[in-house]
Amino acid sequence: MTSASNVKEKRHRCETCSKAFGTSADLTKHRRVHTGERPYTCAECGAAFSQAGGLRTHILSRHNSDGPVFHCHHCGKTFPVKERLRLHLRTHTGERPYSCKLCDKTFARVGQLAQHSQTHTGARPHRCDKCPAAYSCATNLKTHLKRHLGQRDHVCHECGKTFARRDGLKKHLACLHGNLRSFHCAVCRKDLKGHLLQHLRTHLREKPHACPDCKARFAQRSQLTVHRRTHSGDKPYRCPVCRQAFSHSTALKLHLRRHTGEKPFRCPLCPSTGFVQLPHLKKHMRCIHKTDKPYLCLGCRSFFKTKNELDNHEQNSPKCVEAHSSNTQSDSVSKDKESSPMETVMPVNRMRVLLAVLLKRISTPARLDALGFGRRLIDDVLRESIESSGRKACLDLVDEGARLRKNVEILLDWTVPKQYMDKFRRESRSTEELLEELTS
Repeated sequence: MTSASNVKEKRHRCETCSKAFGTSADLTKHRRVHTGERPYTCAECGAAFSQAGGLRTHILSRHNSDGPVFHCHHCGKTFPVKERLRLHLRTHTGERPYSCKLCDKTFARVGQLAQHSQTHTGARPHRCDKCPAAYSCATNLKTHLKRHLGQRDHVCHECGKTFARRDGLKKHLACLHGNLRSFHCAVCRKDLKGHLLQHLRTHLREKPHACPDCKARFAQRSQLTVHRRTHSGDKPYRCPVCRQAFSHSTALKLHLRRHTGEKPFRCPLCPSTGFVQLPHLKKHMRCIHKTDKPYLCLGCRSFFKTKNELDNHEQNSPKCVEAHSSNTQSDSVSKDKESSPMETVMPVNRMRVLLAVLLKRISTPARLDALGFGRRLIDDVLRESIESSGRKACLDLVDEGARLRKNVEILLDWTVPKQYMDKFRRESRSTEELLEELTS
């Protein structure tokens, strides 16, 4: 079929982006990209979709537990729809059946080819209605619009930081929480998780970011962003428990520990003593133990000033590596015994925050005060609440995360109406999913 006949066939044109379609039905479906219309609604949970296929996939994956499941024999991942498995297999086989006629690039999906083709024509049909920006891909426009709306959908379960893009969250998890230090400073020989250019400015004493409201200058743009809130009064970080607002994410993180009772900085010499902030632990070490080095090696009992120094020491000392690895293995063995290998384990600090939100919603202030809410670790508040109701709380699991999760399950069984819990079990909803949903 010639290109001329193709042009003739595609006579239904979108008035927003000028893209052409062969039928009016295809144009109607396409318009939903611009309007956000989602006419297909799930009768079970109310989720809405722009296409009938999206609704079908949702029902099969979330509500049809008895339906067929298609397994990937490479990685074990499962899919409710055979077509999704077929597309997934290309990530293992490397199959790319769609070729660009103008260059040698190939693609696994036809949509990827269509998006790539626009790089040759320079077409940017997807335009932002709030600024002059235009994109060749609808997904990129959607991500851009989130910036205007302040929408950050991708949440770090470790610290609560939010991101507009999935790859931003992925990088954050690898560098900050995965302790990946892939950048090396040639001046001070430090290994860094990121921001090498900003770090180098500390050596050069460069501060290129100036505040337009005062004379303050900063090495990093993020420091200027936080500083400008002192002029604007903007407080974008709100506590999900009590709704108090903060200008900095770190201030919110510290505040949340008042609700959860967490004291993550433990003294290595008197482990029953913990602190909300690292400076408080350092002060304790100086005043009580007469050392300014709060990090202890379990192998040789040597102290170190920074966590990085301790990590380097343990990696280079065979005796200390053995002590560290045996301690790590014992932790992982207890966790393996206490959780299913297939379940998604929510970080303990995230679970504690959501539990604080839930308890605040379902309990009276007097009841929470009597339980010591805000004055003790929330794990103990939950345990005492369960026991005071005549039920038996979980006490025998070694891992604190598994123990807390089990007690949250007991709380949900006790407080959520039976018809809803039965429905959740039929849907194979995890404790983490229920906790997220009930506190959202």
